[in-house]
Amino acid sequence: MRRDPDALRALRNSFPMEVATGDVAELLARGCDGVIVASPHTTHREHAEAALHAGAHVLIEKPMTVTPEDARAVARTAQAEGRVVSLAYGWNYSSLGVWAAGVAESGALGDLRSVSGHMASALVPMFSGAGGYGVVTLDGYAFEASSDTWARPDAGGGYLYGQLSHQLGLALSLVRSEPETVYAQTGLLPNGVDIDVAVTVRFTDGVIGSFTGHGRLPWGTRYPFELRVAGTDGVMTLDFERERADANLTEGANADAAGGRDAFVGTERDLWLDVAHGDGIYQCEGPARFLVDLCNGRNPIDRAPVDTGVRAVAIMDAALRSARSGRPVELAVAA
Repeated sequence: MRRDPDALRALRNSFPMEVATGDVAELLARGCDGVIVASPHTTHREHAEAALHAGAHVLIEKPMTVTPEDARAVARTAQAEGRVVSLAYGWNYSSLGVWAAGVAESGALGDLRSVSGHMASALVPMFSGAGGYGVVTLDGYAFEASSDTWARPDAGGGYLYGQLSHQLGLALSLVRSEPETVYAQTGLLPNGVDIDVAVTVRFTDGVIGSFTGHGRLPWGTRYPFELRVAGTDGVMTLDFERERADANLTEGANADAAGGRDAFVGTERDLWLDVAHGDGIYQCEGPARFLVDLCNGRNPIDRAPVDTGVRAVAIMDAALRSARSGRPVELAVAA
């Protein structure tokens, strides 16, 4: 749905749509099996709950909501209505993300102790409110990201909610415990929106998380995104920029390295994914396919369930409060 009548006209003329409307109630009255919520961050709860009450499964674009209270409310509504809420974390459905989840679940790394990540994007113009993130033109209408969504510091604008949420979505598919303590620092653009972010998280099971990112990448540069995970029995590396996914185990192929150069650079990987060229490029088809399969009565694997979104919002909200106060934030996330 779109509020702008010209946008609706362009969508009707470009796609075989049974309904195109600017009214939520009219859309839901048509009996939707599934709904994708991709409205501004601050309206996610309103639109998700309306869809759930109408009997639809819901896929929410990240971030799930701006506040933990709204995220938990959506989760409660989904449970009460017997519907599924999932998050549009595309990385979780990538071949690297699926492989990593399998390794973590297998126990090959032992008990997870540390997870650290870094990513960067070209977002200064969009988060400054000076431009979008590229234009898609349909039937003469130019669709572009709105500064009302991305450039307002009071409404979830900025790098923390806009991009670090990606990183948290993937990390939280591996670390299943609740965030306990969050400390963060941010660098701001002139409009007050964060563009540089560093977040440290202690989880209830003792895992330490470190997540950094910035939006200062020059346009047209291949974005870096990597996640490194350490457990009691091994380490795992995911590098989407260089398209690498592998793990080394404490009792693995290099355990008997005698010393010298090989003891530091290693000779073999114990576990790895044969990554094809292009596998590290972001796609968001996986979440949409999950919703379609769910609505068609299949039994797809939800790789970004509602609790992942709730925990991510709790971390982002606490990080924002920590950056503003200069102090760590203690928190507990309700089930």
